[in-house]
Amino acid sequence: MTDEPARDPDENPYWAEPEPHPDPSLGCIRRGLCCRTSPGWFAPGQAEQAAAALDMTPDDFVRQYLVIDWIDLPEAGRVHVFAPAKLARDGLPLEPCGEAVSSLYSHLKGRCIFYLGEPTTPGSPSGCRIYAARPVECARYDCTHDPALNLSHRAIALQWQQRADADD
Repeated sequence: MTDEPARDPDENPYWAEPEPHPDPSLGCIRRGLCCRTSPGWFAPGQAEQAAAALDMTPDDFVRQYLVIDWIDLPEAGRVHVFAPAKLARDGLPLEPCGEAVSSLYSHLKGRCIFYLGEPTTPGSPSGCRIYAARPVECARYDCTHDPALNLSHRAIALQWQQRADADD
């Protein structure tokens, strides 16, 4: 027996081991494991669709729920993308919504701002608040896939770069 206190996975999800998938042949069963650690990136045009789903203007949606994440690509330089904000343990965004994030942000884990968690009472809201308009990375992600088969940040950033090139 050890003197170290037991760690409650709900208290600190970073220490929690992922629960084994009960049946990988089912694909995504909406357990929220990915939603509790790092939100997916939107493809061009998707943030506007998610804003409409919440009956918000795109500008208000970005300022309330999204951050401007980025990646440096050798062939395109720095590419900016919209992503749902990550929340800290206190429920507040790790970095301010509506603004570009720091280089540290990609290394931080945090619950997606749209993840409502598990139902607390029968009939209470749970899961993704914008599931029908969720980011492309979330829609294409499957925890049962080989990670190389899931959509990469590079692939999403290239979509944003193509849109920027088309707008020029």
